[in-house]
Amino acid sequence: MKTITTLSIAIGLTLTLACNPAEREHRDTAVTPTDSVIDATTKAQVSTADVGMDGDEKAFLISVHSQSLYTIELATIAAKSRLPELRTLVKNISPSYQKLMADMEKIAKGKGILLERSLSKAQQKELDAIKELSSPTLDQQVLQKLQTLQAAFTNMFKEGQNLYHTDLKTYASNALTIIQQQQAPTTKLFNLVNQTGSQSTRPGEVSTP
Repeated sequence: MKTITTLSIAIGLTLTLACNPAEREHRDTAVTPTDSVIDATTKAQVSTADVGMDGDEKAFLISVHSQSLYTIELATIAAKSRLPELRTLVKNISPSYQKLMADMEKIAKGKGILLERSLSKAQQKELDAIKELSSPTLDQQVLQKLQTLQAAFTNMFKEGQNLYHTDLKTYASNALTIIQQQQAPTTKLFNLVNQTGSQSTRPGEVSTP
């Protein structure tokens, strides 16, 4: 059985795994997420779940679910933008993340893991700050974050194709296609917004890693 390389998932927030590489039976491995993206309840459920998964697969489940929920909430905020193109973009991509989240919940449930639809305190704080913005700063922040998220999702799903369980590998492969289709229109709109000459730094702007 081939040992899976530990997933490194960077969206400005890092998920650190405590995984014994000598473990070959794909049983429970302690997962110690140090990142506030994952709420305490989910951490406890995942680290104590008696399921036949290794640390990488648990990390994949948690990260995809957490970032999908964050992206959905970000898209909801973007709906208040004065830029029609941004409103159209988030309207088009939101269903994809709804499905990614729902499908991941189904897979996790089948493996004895409950993933709750709740944002971490850090995620909620960041989104609350974005809510206070208005166009064009709002547009820039949302698009920059979408680009960062899509890049991170791309890395996650590429690495997810090397996981042990077939259902996770299939999920990762299908999800990768969806995300890659979104990157070009997101980048195009991001470049358009920046070419308008709108300021990139304003009071209350939320920094993006």
